[in-house]
Amino acid sequence: MLEPVQRWRIAFRRDAPALELGPAEIARSWEGALIAAGVPLVMSAAATPRPRLSFAAPLPPERPAEHDLADVVIGDRWTAARLRSVLESALPAGFELVELFDVWLGAPALTSVLNAMSHRALVCGADPLEVLAAAETLLLADRLDRTRSKGAERSVQYDLRPLIVGLAAIPGPAATEQTIVRMILRTSSDGPSGRPDEVILALGEILGVSLEVTELVRERLWTADETPTLAS
Repeated sequence: MLEPVQRWRIAFRRDAPALELGPAEIARSWEGALIAAGVPLVMSAAATPRPRLSFAAPLPPERPAEHDLADVVIGDRWTAARLRSVLESALPAGFELVELFDVWLGAPALTSVLNAMSHRALVCGADPLEVLAAAETLLLADRLDRTRSKGAERSVQYDLRPLIVGLAAIPGPAATEQTIVRMILRTSSDGPSGRPDEVILALGEILGVSLEVTELVRERLWTADETPTLAS
């Protein structure tokens, strides 16, 4: 069994035809691609060993992603150019390599340093200028009390406002009544996390209408050593 030598953080995109895959299927697809590419994977010490490959956050089916993150531990020292070369030729259809980061082996687990997520929603149901005004009103709020269901018979109340790091709205495609809503939401492995659907619901409540989401993209995942920004 190979000993850990290097840990790579992989930023990647997901689009069709990989949108139908769930988290477990995504993991299996990546494992197969890494093995096929000849990457010297370090295996876990479990009864059924698996490659030491971890993803920052589950990616729901049908959700495109533009900068998601995965960590892989390997048993040899490779250059970024070498790893990029083999990955670009082996990744399953629908996945695209964005960036590679050589991460210290002893650094905290990827899931524990995930700090925020950027989302982009295309919504309809109100004039874009009204949605923009609602976004500004939401950002000025001291609290945004929400209730989230936890199973069939349990719910929890929480304040959505501190979970919103950034929020912006701009008119959507020309000759449409759609609005592009971009948001950065705080996320945590041991506390409340912001959800894009809750932000859209809050905007609709300010407007007194039901906003329909016609497209939702996870733009980027942010780790604790990064400063989340809506600039692009």
